Amino acid sequence: MRQFRHSEDRSARHAQARHRRGAMLVLILVCLPVILAFSVFAINIAWMQLTRTQLRTATDAASRAGSRTLSLTQDTDLARAAAVAGAGNNLVAGQPLLLATTDLEFGLSQPAESGPWTFEERETTATDINAVRVTGRRVAGAPSGPVPLLFAGLFDRTTFEPIKSATATQSDRDVVLVLDRSGSMGTWTPTGTRWTDLVSAVDVFLNTLELTPQDEQVALATYSTNASIEVNLTYDYQQIRDAVAAINPNGWTAIGKGIQHGQTAVTNPSYTRTYANKTIVVMTDGNHNRGIDPVDAAEDAHNDDNITVHTITFSSGADEDHMIEVADAGKGQHWHADDQASLLQVFEDVANNLPTLITE
Repeated sequence: MRQFRHSEDRSARHAQARHRRGAMLVLILVCLPVILAFSVFAINIAWMQLTRTQLRTATDAASRAGSRTLSLTQDTDLARAAAVAGAGNNLVAGQPLLLATTDLEFGLSQPAESGPWTFEERETTATDINAVRVTGRRVAGAPSGPVPLLFAGLFDRTTFEPIKSATATQSDRDVVLVLDRSGSMGTWTPTGTRWTDLVSAVDVFLNTLELTPQDEQVALATYSTNASIEVNLTYDYQQIRDAVAAINPNGWTAIGKGIQHGQTAVTNPSYTRTYANKTIVVMTDGNHNRGIDPVDAAEDAHNDDNITVHTITFSSGADEDHMIEVADAGKGQHWHADDQASLLQVFEDVANNLPTLITE
């Protein structure tokens, strides 16, 4: 009798377990479509956000390329071609971004009193153009068309149509040349001395700036064992040429002190302009061996006053690795030259590669 009762209890428990499993199966079948719908929705949202980011990157690149070319060539046709190429080099939803003629505008970009920059479209024949606006469109009727959703049909949608615009502006610049006048700059070269080679390179730099449409002020600071500001920010480049030509190299190499004096020169309220980009170009032929580390000085200049610090090394004896670190700390670029010809080219490249701003 007892054995029969145990058997009966086991049967009841088994029946209850089967009933619970059946109920869970029904619940899973009911919830599964909802879970799948939310998963599909989340994947589509992530895809849309990724595509918007890619579109922003592509329009930024296109506007920068167009603005840079406009500054260098003063030719709107070449600037347009550069912007189109810049867009096409970037994938949006797996396809190069194609631009229509109406997606590019040329105009005047200026800082407003309230802070944001304003853009006014100009005819390509205007003489005050300084900016390129690019509108990237992945919509029906645009060259690249709309973006297909990864899971089409959800909420009766098969595509989405993002639009992004970017304006790149070649703005006014305040630049300080920070030059090494230590004793090693008197070393003889096939074309004179390192210092006379530098004098020629500075002349190329200033000549190049004179050809740009922007208004650049330039100052001069030099360093050896100590540093000094030779010329404050000025539009009169002949003052820079005369000061460089009059210097005789001697002493040690305190690069960090030179950067600090450059920072002082480019932020002097008596000369600097509020909306101008601030840049230090520091050149050396050797190794830092006195005073504050130039990496720390460049980092301070960028963090404290938003100054971009570019670096140039000249000769095989220069510490390129250290000066690359300096440029990284100052969010700038680094160039190297082994002889006078390459130094002239470097200074021309630096003059042509001072900042382009994304202003919208």
